[in-house]
Amino acid sequence: MTSRWRSRLVIPSEVEESLAMRMRSITLIAIFFCFWVTRANAEEPKSIPTSTATPTPTATPIVFSPQTLSELKQLQKAALNSDYAYKQVAHLANNIGPRLSGSAQAAKAVEYVANELKAIGCEVQLEKAMVPHWVRGEETAVLVQFPGQAENTTQKIVLTALGASVATPQEGLVSEVVAVKNFDELKSLSHDRVAGKIVLFNHPFDKQMAAESRAGDAYGESVVYRSDGPSAAARQGAVACLIRSVGGADYRLPHTGQTNYANDAPKIPAGAVTAEDADLIADLVRQGPVKMKLVLTPQQLPDAEFGLMGFGHRRNR
Repeated sequence: MTSRWRSRLVIPSEVEESLAMRMRSITLIAIFFCFWVTRANAEEPKSIPTSTATPTPTATPIVFSPQTLSELKQLQKAALNSDYAYKQVAHLANNIGPRLSGSAQAAKAVEYVANELKAIGCEVQLEKAMVPHWVRGEETAVLVQFPGQAENTTQKIVLTALGASVATPQEGLVSEVVAVKNFDELKSLSHDRVAGKIVLFNHPFDKQMAAESRAGDAYGESVVYRSDGPSAAARQGAVACLIRSVGGADYRLPHTGQTNYANDAPKIPAGAVTAEDADLIADLVRQGPVKMKLVLTPQQLPDAEFGLMGFGHRRNR
């Protein structure tokens, strides 16, 4: 442990090294799995049968001992006073890059985190596991018809496929766009109004809720359109689904995660458009018919081998 680390933490010397090592190992494991666990193609969620005769049990609150709370506070303080976590996240994001399961970057991330854990005294074991291997392909969208359109012009839309999305035909598809704000608005439309169309969920992130220290709630209200939107649109006959990128900044940069196809609806191509483009499309749709050419060509490849890590007690040094 460096003198710089010691000088920035106010922790009794007899527990300082142990706490710092634990904080670093916990940080590394948390960082790695936060980035990796968003798998490109998770299993369909299984419904849990409920019984009307037996009430659902309530969770037992976890009560920490004073000693554990004290140690947790020291770990928290150690983390807040160090740039260790930031540097690890920066390396994973900037040097290694996107880490979809089955990818070369994911394998590199496993190797990197394993080496970092070994460097701080953890026992590391690499194991093999089969994981889904979904890869992106071409991702383009163009408005080919819209109100006020100048002759021989189109408008490019910036988007990216949702994780686990199926593909459009190789040449893409061209269809009218139906823009809605939420599930209720979609359900209010007739099947004929939606059938054969591209549905856009332009549901904005609630910035006010986030500003009131409820960012998790705001995220939950928006991300449901990414997970459930494509199947909801497919039930009403849509041929593709787009969502407004989930996030608190309205920039022209698409942000995505995984979608979860339901068993009772066809799988349709799905993507996330930028916040700016979502507003643009919705505004044009209010003025009149809008048609889009959408090309998404992701592929689901055979499962790939992937290194998983387990770490044990700190080695004596």
